[in-house]
Amino acid sequence: MINSPTKTLPEGFKQTQEINLAKNKGLAILLNIVGFILFLVTFGLLILFAHWVRPGFSSGFVQNLGIFSSLWLLLGLIVLVAFNLVLHELIHGYFFWMFTRSKPIYALHLAYAYAAAPDWFIPVRLYWIIGLAPLVIIDAAGLLLIFMVPVSWLLAIVFVVTFNTGGAVGDLLILYHLLRVSPACLVNDVGDGVNFFEPVLS
Repeated sequence: MINSPTKTLPEGFKQTQEINLAKNKGLAILLNIVGFILFLVTFGLLILFAHWVRPGFSSGFVQNLGIFSSLWLLLGLIVLVAFNLVLHELIHGYFFWMFTRSKPIYALHLAYAYAAAPDWFIPVRLYWIIGLAPLVIIDAAGLLLIFMVPVSWLLAIVFVVTFNTGGAVGDLLILYHLLRVSPACLVNDVGDGVNFFEPVLS
């Protein structure tokens, strides 16, 4: 079993699975639809959670929603979305760098953004960390902030956590595939696609 990332595919490995959003536009569209549904579900659950843990949020909720109709709040939400998108991919990139000591690549497309390490074959146990890190770190920080920030900030925190969760749908698809490969699998993330290589049984 390979324990560290390598730039050379070891002998005896062959590609067994592939996820490629550049080749499969339908999958990219489907992921955005599923991500939007996940966004709505998460938003509803977090609103209920905020009502429960911060009673003051209930009285100001309708007022907070009204504020969202203003131009400045709309611009603020756009900034929050952009910030979350950049932070999400930077966290991916940090863990790519931590495991490979090589600078990752970044890109933004109409339907998705990514950080990637196209020159590397990464053991599946490390890729679990790379894939989960932004979802776990940002959402955990957001949930913690719900207990701490002023009530007037709560809706913005809820929105960021919700957007991050819905935006992680592509990561969750990859992690689902990781459940179906062998522990010896090597993952090659090229950005638009992720390739899975497993040892050939002799």
